[in-house]
Amino acid sequence: MSSHIKKIVLPFIVIAVSVAIAFVISNSKPEVKKRPHHKKVLTVETITLKPQNWMATIKTQGTVEARTTSTLTSRVSGEVVWVSDELRPGGFFEKGDQLLKIESIDYELAIKSAEAELAEARFVHQEETAQSAQALLNWKRLGRKEEPSELVLRKPQLAKARAVVDSAKAKLQRAKLDLKRTVIRAPYAGRVMEQYVDVGRFVSSGKELVKLFAIDRVEVRLPLSEKQREQLDLPRFYRGESLKTAKKNLPIMIKAQIGGVTHQWQANFSRVEGVMSRETRQQYIVAEIENPYQRTELDRPPLEVGQFVQAEFNGRQNSGLFIIPRSAVHGENEVMIVDEESRLQRRTVELLGEEGNSVVIRKGLRSGDRLCTSYVPFVANNTVVQIASEKRTGGPIPKSKGEEKTGGWKGKKNRPSEVQGVSR
Repeated sequence: MSSHIKKIVLPFIVIAVSVAIAFVISNSKPEVKKRPHHKKVLTVETITLKPQNWMATIKTQGTVEARTTSTLTSRVSGEVVWVSDELRPGGFFEKGDQLLKIESIDYELAIKSAEAELAEARFVHQEETAQSAQALLNWKRLGRKEEPSELVLRKPQLAKARAVVDSAKAKLQRAKLDLKRTVIRAPYAGRVMEQYVDVGRFVSSGKELVKLFAIDRVEVRLPLSEKQREQLDLPRFYRGESLKTAKKNLPIMIKAQIGGVTHQWQANFSRVEGVMSRETRQQYIVAEIENPYQRTELDRPPLEVGQFVQAEFNGRQNSGLFIIPRSAVHGENEVMIVDEESRLQRRTVELLGEEGNSVVIRKGLRSGDRLCTSYVPFVANNTVVQIASEKRTGGPIPKSKGEEKTGGWKGKKNRPSEVQGVSR
């Protein structure tokens, strides 16, 4: 009987002992002291903004083109009997230099024939003049009181003889002109672009002989975007106005890489082209460079037609702008401002241009704003921050208003979209 009771009572004893042990252990564990929770606050660098004056530097590019290009054609027919040594692509010549000659024998003979015709016509005219005078004398001898008619005085014959003389003079003048045209001369100081004929080649009237371009000055067409045009006070052209009256004093620096060395030329604004590109919506201005082939003390190479060049010139003076680090602009056009309560606020701005590693802001900022220049990814509006020079040493930290994030910054250091061609 006692053995049966033990089997029933023993499990309850074990359970009771276990509960007692657990109770003792739970009451004897060390008490953990709670520490006050301080929320971690982001530390940022800031700069205080002040409006500044800024002059845009316009940068663009273009290709050197000849200002004056001519294709010389033959005015007479004949065989080419001589060409100048400079009549090759790249050859130089001065105004009035002989470029080529066409056989002139036929035109010399034509002059002799015209001279003979003129002499004969003058003889006939003299005869008619004498006969007209004799007719008038005979009329008076007859005692006729009425005026003699033109036929009596042989005036029609005299007029015909005078016309024949004039025609013979014109024929002689034409023959001399044709002889002169057998020698092709340079119309201006220039350079040969293309040569179409050589010695022994027969040319007819109207045949193209050589293509030339003037070397006194060259031009560069420079495209300007809308933002670049905003920075320039370009002259406007209206009907009835001359290009000369709308000139603008706008020095332009032309740069070109030749043989690994950057060379510079001073150019001047010439005109604004009257058509805007349909594809790019850009408008072109034209810059002129004088004496591009003249040797200088610096031994600068000539500025060749077809050379690709960079152009740089100053725009208008602007005031009330803000120049900030490029890295402070996030996305396309957003910056972070630290307000009076040390909270970050997103601000949308309007970019005007660039200046080295900085950008120029036209709208969206105010004088005295504290611009956050630190990289702060994935932060929400109204996030509380500490300014590096104003770190707190203790005390309670205010909680941020609103935990909703409005979007983070893309990438590590997003840069604003470039305003092409406008820099400092």
